[in-house]
Amino acid sequence: MAKKSKSLNKKPIFPNEVEIERITKHFSDPNCKDINIGLNPNANELDKAKYNICQSISRYKRRNKLTPSELAKKIRINQEKTDDILFGRISNLNFEELVSYTEKLKGHLEIKINYDGELGQSAKQKDSTRAW
Repeated sequence: MAKKSKSLNKKPIFPNEVEIERITKHFSDPNCKDINIGLNPNANELDKAKYNICQSISRYKRRNKLTPSELAKKIRINQEKTDDILFGRISNLNFEELVSYTEKLKGHLEIKINYDGELGQSAKQKDSTRAW
């Protein structure tokens, strides 16, 4: 029978109550900048587009195993602006600058517009099903 590796025998170490309280307090602070608050459910289309670009850049960072500072260097911005992107702080970013960052990463932007009642069907599909 094979021996279990040492890492499987180790019990997880959890922080003590004081450390948990410190962390909870830090992330509960409304001025905490170390958290992605997500997208407001009532966000307008521009904010949704900006948030999606931020998420795309974050995915690029993760897939390419870049540190935040490596990403900042690659798109030639400071660490504060990089953190704004990685934490989805869209109020600190404008659409044009986000597009320029994707271009520096050799990304390509696609814009898709759907009108009410047209979700899930492309214009090409509609044309092919139309009776002329």
